[in-house]
Amino acid sequence: MTGRATRDTALTLRELLAFDEGGILRLLLAPSGQDVAITGMIIGEEGAARSYAGRIVLAVGVLPSVNDFIREAAERGAVAVVLRDDPSLDAGFDPGRAARPGPSLDPLPEEVSAAAGAPAVAERAGIALLARAAWADWDDVATLVRSAAAYAGAGRGDRMADVTAGGGLAALASAVAEFTGGSITIEDTAFRVLAYSAIGPEADELRRSTILGGRVPDWRVEELRRSGLLRTLWSSDEVIHRPADGSSPERLIIAIRSGREMLGSIWAAADAGGPFTEGAARALRRAAEVAVPYLVQHRLRESGARRREEHALRALLAGRGDMTTHAWTLGLAPDLPCAVVIAELAGPAAPHDPGSFKSPGSPGSGGRGPGDPGEPVDPGLAALPAALPGDSAAGSSAAVAGQQREAVVERTMGLLAVQATSYRPGIRVLRDGGRVTALVPVRRGAERDVLALARELDTLAASLGSAAQGAGPVWVGAGPVVPSPLRAADSRADAELVVRVLRERRGARRHASAAELGVALDVQRVLDAVRPVWERGSGPVYDLVRADLAAGGELVRSLAAYLDASCDVGRAAERLVLHPNTLRYRLRRVRDRYGVDLDDPDTRLMLTLAVRLATRPR
Repeated sequence: MTGRATRDTALTLRELLAFDEGGILRLLLAPSGQDVAITGMIIGEEGAARSYAGRIVLAVGVLPSVNDFIREAAERGAVAVVLRDDPSLDAGFDPGRAARPGPSLDPLPEEVSAAAGAPAVAERAGIALLARAAWADWDDVATLVRSAAAYAGAGRGDRMADVTAGGGLAALASAVAEFTGGSITIEDTAFRVLAYSAIGPEADELRRSTILGGRVPDWRVEELRRSGLLRTLWSSDEVIHRPADGSSPERLIIAIRSGREMLGSIWAAADAGGPFTEGAARALRRAAEVAVPYLVQHRLRESGARRREEHALRALLAGRGDMTTHAWTLGLAPDLPCAVVIAELAGPAAPHDPGSFKSPGSPGSGGRGPGDPGEPVDPGLAALPAALPGDSAAGSSAAVAGQQREAVVERTMGLLAVQATSYRPGIRVLRDGGRVTALVPVRRGAERDVLALARELDTLAASLGSAAQGAGPVWVGAGPVVPSPLRAADSRADAELVVRVLRERRGARRHASAAELGVALDVQRVLDAVRPVWERGSGPVYDLVRADLAAGGELVRSLAAYLDASCDVGRAAERLVLHPNTLRYRLRRVRDRYGVDLDDPDTRLMLTLAVRLATRPR
């Protein structure tokens, strides 16, 4: 079922793992060794007509049974299966045997979960088993397999590929320099230099500054853009010739592409002043083909590092997983004090209407329970104007308004994320829709820096005028400084609570710290804890609040003002712009219709909680 690889085989399991510098895959075991030949890839479940022979199978989608999936893949001739990573995969499993072919030294316990039993099933079936990193997705795995196959099998017997083998892009740059007679730089799409050939004394100043600086100077990129050369480069598959100009020597340039995706470019400069070789253009075309897997590997490595850090930051803020590992992944010592600052764009600003009550969890209540910081709910979406059925003009207007708002949100939150990142080195930032979350390492004695960052974000948001442009105001909350990034989730929860309280108050101040709000946060915590009890309860107070909210909320409004005024009818009536006798009449209705005794302290406490819960979003 699993033959050994030969020289003409495109890829082996060992080559795939060696190519995976970003750590997308983790080998759990290889019963037949790592030199088995991989001849193709299967994504998910394929029909019976599709051959699995020699292929690596990605377990995409929801699987009724992981173990059955592995058995079927092995029976159909697959050599390896890739599963989503899961800590239970390691239960009772000796990682050391992953590299050892042959039967295991100790069987896995049968009572473990289906995922944990997968290695045992794969071992008995004689099929290799790998796990996809938690931060990666299936596109990453598919790209990795295809690129590793291209890298392993590119031009076997081809001189340029042979010279490059084992030496990477640096060897390729040297080989291309030999074949073209020019000096070579290989760059990515951000014009960063990934590799270059030797720099001789005759190299022009631009080449020297580009290599020493690690990227093409900005003025040069702008010049190439204005001249139209970049547009030609990105759209052409051919070698582009740029004649010598003053001190700038003749150049040949070609784009590096995978399909139609732009990966980078190769630049050849005639530094010595002599002509390029006769086959220079042909050599550059071949070099662009050979370079593809190297640049894909570079991109996977870079994106993998970014996404691994993002995954660690999300997990750290959510308080899940191996917190110490997440902290070290972000370069944060476990004993480093830190705090979380959140800037959240709310719905379009509107005058506060004390009569606009909504039941907890009702549509438009802006409700959001505590959850993953990476999945925020933007309450402003509920406030967008809705088109009337059949009204195409209204529909068009609403669509335009929605697009305009999205553009404002994109610009506002993008600039806030940049501001938070650049405020001080070491700050880690997540941006999700209308929310920016910053994890701020705090130097000893510099706790005020956290509130200073919140103030700066508030100032920037105000200067951008997002509320005036229909996107709503931005509220900024700073959580308390915690002694370790392992407790970042605690600071994040308080920062979220600060944002909620500020948003409810809709006051002039739009930023605050947890310490400044103090009692208000404690009240919100109590309300959050009491809410499930309230939603399950019954009795006169419940009947009153629920029935009155359904009828418009007149009595609930009156009770809220009465209780907030410490049961002073005169002050409450003034706040409601009512005659005191009108308020007294309403309070009698509360007693007579629903049997609620306002003179009883426990009943007043229950009413206070009920009214607060009914008039505040989650």
